[in-house]
Amino acid sequence: MFRQVSFLRTAIRRLASSASSSPGGVSEAPQSLPRFWKTVSTVEKPDGFRIFLDKRTLKSPGGSEIVVPPQYPLLASLVAGEWEGQPGLIKSSSLPVTSLVVRGTQSIAEVRDEVIENLLRYLHTDSVCYHQDESEENAPVELQNKYWNSIIDWANREFGVNVNKTYSIMSIRQDDKTVDVFRKELQTMTPLELAAFERAVMTSKSFLIALALVKREIGVEFATQASRVELTAQIDRWGEVEDAHDVDLEKVRKDLGSVVCALLDASFRERNQ
Repeated sequence: MFRQVSFLRTAIRRLASSASSSPGGVSEAPQSLPRFWKTVSTVEKPDGFRIFLDKRTLKSPGGSEIVVPPQYPLLASLVAGEWEGQPGLIKSSSLPVTSLVVRGTQSIAEVRDEVIENLLRYLHTDSVCYHQDESEENAPVELQNKYWNSIIDWANREFGVNVNKTYSIMSIRQDDKTVDVFRKELQTMTPLELAAFERAVMTSKSFLIALALVKREIGVEFATQASRVELTAQIDRWGEVEDAHDVDLEKVRKDLGSVVCALLDASFRERNQ
């Protein structure tokens, strides 16, 4: 029994620390471990949901129990489902929802203001705002109009701002009013929502794509394609690199999908109000 408990603690620590080793819980160097549990269950308590692997609670890298807040029953089921669905050999990269929960419930609150300011910096370098015009050879004008302009137009309408965009190679900055509006929006997010938004920004490399995704203005596939406009144009011209471009595409879909999964409870509540 001691050997089983020790192995459980070591495995959870390795997997979770690997999954949260970079901002947003995205793994930089996935690790593999054999599956060592037979059953997965969810137990509801007054302070939230706990996930059990056999008879042991799922814990974070720091050794704390992972507790999904009580207002997130669907999320708790998804975390349990991730662990139930693991094959004989598991990787941290196959636990994206779990890593988001750890980030949102145990670490992001301590650095909340810093995280918000770091995410706001993406506004000034957001690829959605850096366009090529028709005079440039092979410019992805159609893709820019379909994906980027629609997101900018939505952000302007939804938040009453004027997002700057450019056709120059020189960098631009969004004005202070626009930044402040978005800062206030991030400050209203719960820790789990902020963790999900952080994951979306880090995956898409875009503040605006991420915001449209977490606000459910766009879906995972639209967000994925919006984040790859320039890459898609390059692939159309030069061709796809097998086991590189295709693998990256699926990873982006998976990570952005985990963002939407983490917000399903809030979406469900809104639809039933």
